[in-house]
Amino acid sequence: MRAYLKALWSYGWLSLFAIGMAIAAQAQSPTESVALETSVLVVYNNQLPASREVAEHYAKRRNIPPHHLLGVRVSTEETISREDFQQQLYLPIFQYLKEQDFFDTRYEIIPATRERPGVVLEHLETSSIRYLVPCYGIPVIIAEDSQLKETGAESVRIELRKNRAAVDHELAWLGRDPKQVLLSGPFENPLYNASRSVDIKPENGVMIVARLDGPTPEIAMGLVDKAMEAEQIGLWGRAYFDTRGLKSGPYLQGDTWIEGAAKWASDAGFETVIDTNESLMDPGYPMSHIALYFGWYAENVHGPFTRKDVPFAPGAIAYHLHSFSGATIRATDKHWVGPLLHAGATATMGCVDEPYLSATPELNVFMEKLLLGFSFGEAAYASQRVLSWQTTVVGDPLYYPFRKPMAWLEMELTEAKSSLLGWLHIQRVNQALSQGTEKPQAIDFLEQNILSQTHPAVCEKLADLYVSVNRLEEAREAYERALLLKPTRDQQNRLLLNLAKMDQQDGNWAQALNRMKTLLSKDPSFPQQTMMLKRMKQLALQAGLKQEAAAIESQLAENEQ
Repeated sequence: MRAYLKALWSYGWLSLFAIGMAIAAQAQSPTESVALETSVLVVYNNQLPASREVAEHYAKRRNIPPHHLLGVRVSTEETISREDFQQQLYLPIFQYLKEQDFFDTRYEIIPATRERPGVVLEHLETSSIRYLVPCYGIPVIIAEDSQLKETGAESVRIELRKNRAAVDHELAWLGRDPKQVLLSGPFENPLYNASRSVDIKPENGVMIVARLDGPTPEIAMGLVDKAMEAEQIGLWGRAYFDTRGLKSGPYLQGDTWIEGAAKWASDAGFETVIDTNESLMDPGYPMSHIALYFGWYAENVHGPFTRKDVPFAPGAIAYHLHSFSGATIRATDKHWVGPLLHAGATATMGCVDEPYLSATPELNVFMEKLLLGFSFGEAAYASQRVLSWQTTVVGDPLYYPFRKPMAWLEMELTEAKSSLLGWLHIQRVNQALSQGTEKPQAIDFLEQNILSQTHPAVCEKLADLYVSVNRLEEAREAYERALLLKPTRDQQNRLLLNLAKMDQQDGNWAQALNRMKTLLSKDPSFPQQTMMLKRMKQLALQAGLKQEAAAIESQLAENEQ
């Protein structure tokens, strides 16, 4: 049985990841592309020492040559005028790319006619640069220019007729002649849903622009450090998807994208949680070992992400869909991009202004491309239907979360006796289940695995499987065992809540009450203490513990003062 499961796991892994490995290798083929480190131009603000520090740190970690770093003189504010963007960012970058022979261009003369004057266009022929990395201190937003008048703007839908845009999105068409770009509104991304990652390059209309930025330069530098750590040891943990539970209407598309991304994550073997409630996850939601998070729709950071010590895994990718999620990326408590990075996410995206839902990254496509071997930057741009609009991409664009084959990871983690092996076995079981393995067979595989006795996450997975087949006493024992294996704060809370739920189903009100008391004593900063105390009071009354209920009532009164 165990051999059968292992064989099925291998088949499932190959069916999903072999294609991805081929694509990843293809991205580095000398006949298709230059080496990664020489395909990057890093841009920093030479008026801000911290900006240069971030750029040099990135170059050192990724072995990027010195002449692939460009300092520009630009505002240190997050917002820049359209004119300053053109003069201080776009033109200096474009000229540097030509001077260093990174761009090879040709000119086209369009003769004058009676209706229009002649014009000279400059077309990009070839480029050795695919990635542009603005660093901390480079502006994020191009302000609306009410004086900009463009021929053809009247043809743009009125709600899209604005030239306010994300700096990154406006740099993403670098290589096109600006005289051929209408700035009043977005234009189609020619590489949307690209099947080959190597096709995403300036010659084909898209420069991959992703920034190393965040609330502090230390956070910005940490984005490459955590990405490279995940490339080495793997991206492990749980995947959380917070939909709005929509069944119809104009916003159903957002839920559909998130559900599609969840399906990809689940099939890849991640321990996947989908919240279909209309409201967002509560602050006390026991979200542990976060590898992936996609959700929507709140203006400012909410729920578990407001807690201290958010349990993001190294390499974690987190994104919250909102019209202004990236309106600032250097604040820790406003919108989403800055707070997620401050909390420990490795990569994210956001919108600097109203994009309208259909012009935001499509998360199902993004997740698919990541799992098929695209880099973070490649997947981010393959998932967007438009450019010259509102999206900013934050994180190391060279980050390949799923580059290293699973067989290699298993060998390395086994040799290192790493606790991450537990997550690999959970992923193995989940992939087998998605390929049709019956739950009893998966249970048998885990029961024979020593990690089900020694690893809290594997132990919890076994307990969850027991619950799903109604083997409740065994589930209770496995949850209890996991509590003894030094789980993290949030896993501990989830285990206690699961056990309390089982106690209530058995009518054991006093034991359920004790579980909740344990939770609050072990997690004194639990953000929903009032809610928990109200539940505890009800349990005390159901158990006939009147004095206990009175004591909880007193505590509630103190909390409300």
